[in-house]
Amino acid sequence: MAIRLIAPSVAMAVSMADARASARANGNDQDAEIEIRVRALTAEAEHITGRSIINRTYEVTAPGFAGLIPLPSSPLIEVVSLKYLDVDGATQTLSEDAYVVDRSIEPGFVALAAGASWPATKAHPEAVILTVICGYGPDETTTPAAFKGYILAKVREYFAPAGTPESPHLIRGLDCLKVHS
Repeated sequence: MAIRLIAPSVAMAVSMADARASARANGNDQDAEIEIRVRALTAEAEHITGRSIINRTYEVTAPGFAGLIPLPSSPLIEVVSLKYLDVDGATQTLSEDAYVVDRSIEPGFVALAAGASWPATKAHPEAVILTVICGYGPDETTTPAAFKGYILAKVREYFAPAGTPESPHLIRGLDCLKVHS
């Protein structure tokens, strides 16, 4: 099974105005550096928690249907499609009635619906392609407060005067968001 990011987030998890204020920057001379820092901290927070903050699209590929198909991230917004190569090599889209999305654990998984059966597939490393959108929303207005607080505090630390100690406790603000699967 492989996971591939096919449409990354475009928007930032916090507004440039908030990030600029946390960096204590006057004007927009440091905007490029601030944006790089915000994006790096967003990626760090997503890695730590197993969540996507701003919407992004993933593909999960597998050599065939074999039990459960794990979702790549939380929260799931939408299953875009579940496609497969039939035994003749033609791409087919599996009916939504044939599978269910189980979110009883995070990030969740796609499972066979009751009474359905997985179709036969061609022998190919990417015979099954699940496309999903994960995230909290399209921009910073949907970013949970714990993520915003972490990112902005880390921006503040990064742009603090030399010799200012870092807080080893900031990362604990993300504990409530961690996916434990």
